[in-house]
Amino acid sequence: MNLKIPFAPLPVPVLKRISNIFISPGSKFAKSMPYIEENLKQGNFEIQSEEYCSIMLFTSLLYFVFFTLLLGLLLSKIGLRGGWLLAATVGAIVAFLIALQILIYPKMMVNKKVKNIEINLIYALRTILIQIRSGVTLFDAMNTVAKGDFGELGNEFKITVEAIETGMLQDEALDKMAERNPSHYLRKALWQISNGLKAGGDVQSVIGESVSTMLREEKIGITKFGASLRLLSLMYMMIGVIMPAMGLTFLIVLGSFPNVPLDESLFWILLISSAIMQFMYIGIIKSKRPNLMSTG
Repeated sequence: MNLKIPFAPLPVPVLKRISNIFISPGSKFAKSMPYIEENLKQGNFEIQSEEYCSIMLFTSLLYFVFFTLLLGLLLSKIGLRGGWLLAATVGAIVAFLIALQILIYPKMMVNKKVKNIEINLIYALRTILIQIRSGVTLFDAMNTVAKGDFGELGNEFKITVEAIETGMLQDEALDKMAERNPSHYLRKALWQISNGLKAGGDVQSVIGESVSTMLREEKIGITKFGASLRLLSLMYMMIGVIMPAMGLTFLIVLGSFPNVPLDESLFWILLISSAIMQFMYIGIIKSKRPNLMSTG
């Protein structure tokens, strides 16, 4: 994939060369957080973990210097006492937030990849199962998925098919595919198929059982999601209807007292707060939705 790093002030190849001065602390940082290397590998980032961490350190330091100098000069011009200390504090906070965003970016891309894979996983396995039942070999069935419209999953099968065409054994290629993919459901299915090939078993029954298991887990996930919607619906009634209505009523009653002046800005704050809470509610709904989704 095309390597992108959030808040990168320069192209990544240039950053790689410049940040080499931080390769030693970057290597120590990467060793202290081994999950970074795994996320980079599963997200198809073409960069080593120590290089990524050195870019993170260089970028955060660059933003720290930039914001410290900018705010320090502005505050010194207006004659604020302790302006440079305040500027350094703000610069440190900004640098920390940018470093944190760079660190979690690979994990965010991995989660996005998992969703893109699992949304087509049942359809792809069903396609392979139908192809095998029709007398097509497993390789040709995987090639059909690789050439089909299966998004990220189709690209992964394309890599596996190309590896088999270059001479790699099918079970070995499937194991490699399982290692580089973060989806639990896909890895489980690939390991079952690979073990079936190694044991000389019936691949058709293995894939059929994998599809049935995924459908059962999907139904369980949908049932749990439906049960959680009851509490979430109550939460929406609170933040979307009851709290704004009660808040508006309280402000109107409070405004009827002569010694309590009310400004129009309070009503705008109530409106904006209600909108923000409803957007947060939408985010909660999306985060609780099961990844493995199909029509069953």
